[in-house]
Amino acid sequence: MYFNDIHIGIYLILGLLGCIVGQVFGMLNERFAEHKKIFSKETLKYLKINFEPHYIIMTVTAILYIVTLYVVGVDLKNWYANIDLISYILIIPMLVSVFIIDVKHEIIPNRIVINMMEVGMISAFANGVFNPNGTSIALDRLAGMFVGGGIFLIITLIGGLIAGKEAMGMGDVKFVGVLRITIWY
Repeated sequence: MYFNDIHIGIYLILGLLGCIVGQVFGMLNERFAEHKKIFSKETLKYLKINFEPHYIIMTVTAILYIVTLYVVGVDLKNWYANIDLISYILIIPMLVSVFIIDVKHEIIPNRIVINMMEVGMISAFANGVFNPNGTSIALDRLAGMFVGGGIFLIITLIGGLIAGKEAMGMGDVKFVGVLRITIWY
């Protein structure tokens, strides 16, 4: 059975992967917000003690994975045609984490923003190598990162001068800049 020329099994596998990734990121969100190590013995103890299902994060991640598969599609013959799909699958849990941490703690952790930038730059580079129009796409994405971040930096600085206090955090400025290099549509 096929849906949008993609076998329904691929949707199920990606949805299950979204549930697993959502659970892992749900458990690690507090560690991200507190700027603690992720890969350590302390983290393993933390995860064993605080293991509880994060149903909302799991569901949202699974739905976003399935919608992304539907919109972007998959090519089982050419792996390099799936660069955008792979990039989005890596970015989605980070976006969900940024949203949750920003709502709860009003911060955007630098480590998530840097990881998103790395995924975006690797994706842009891979598009430049494997896609015939990829060089212009990669340059557009890189320029968009600087322009988007620059515009929000100006807004932040002017807003700070007018309001007399911080109008927007620098995490938001970095996040907007990184969004332009990671999200391409």
